[in-house]
Amino acid sequence: MQAWESQALWSSLQVAVVTVTLCTPLAVSISYALARWCGPGSWILASLVLLPAALPPVVIGYILLAGLSPASAFGHWLQQGTGWHLRFFPDGVVLAASAATLPMMVRQLRPHFDTLAPQHALALATLGASPWQVWRQLWLPRLAPGILSAVCLGLALAWGESGATLVLGFALLPPGSQSYAGTVPLALVQALQSPDTLDAAARLAGLSCLIVLAALLASEALRRHGLQRAALP
Repeated sequence: MQAWESQALWSSLQVAVVTVTLCTPLAVSISYALARWCGPGSWILASLVLLPAALPPVVIGYILLAGLSPASAFGHWLQQGTGWHLRFFPDGVVLAASAATLPMMVRQLRPHFDTLAPQHALALATLGASPWQVWRQLWLPRLAPGILSAVCLGLALAWGESGATLVLGFALLPPGSQSYAGTVPLALVQALQSPDTLDAAARLAGLSCLIVLAALLASEALRRHGLQRAALP
């Protein structure tokens, strides 16, 4: 394995871990809100949360560029006000992976939150438990398998995100830049451009399949365990 292959794998692992770290608290909060709010329009909100997962990844990449690149009005204002501008790595890649990952993590968590019985929390509250104590003593033990399942799914999705990443790479990286080897999707694109690196492309593709499959198997096992635990009295 060549050095740029190892670097691509390491970069993609970093992106996946950072993405899941950022998305997990958001996914838990959104899932809790969707499970508790059953008022008019709740189904519209749930659909909007899932919208990024249904859009073509190229559209996500375009939205990120149109909204955050220095060429856009908001991106220019953001750069002038904070000094931050959209870069390919790590900012753009993490944002692209988060857009693909967060909706599906919410989708994975939502059934686990739907199994929670509010009367149990009310009983603890009447005994003087604070909201944090209710969460730590009641909800977290029941939700832990579901949260871990969503984390594993998020790792698989963040690792495999490619469409928006490719759009950002082609737009933000200089033509012919060797940084194309910075993540697995762009490293694969680079490797496929030359017959001499087709073996490297096969290695990256094979390792990606194994990593994603392992994460998905863990996610499914944890999902089943969590729902079975929730069904217990």
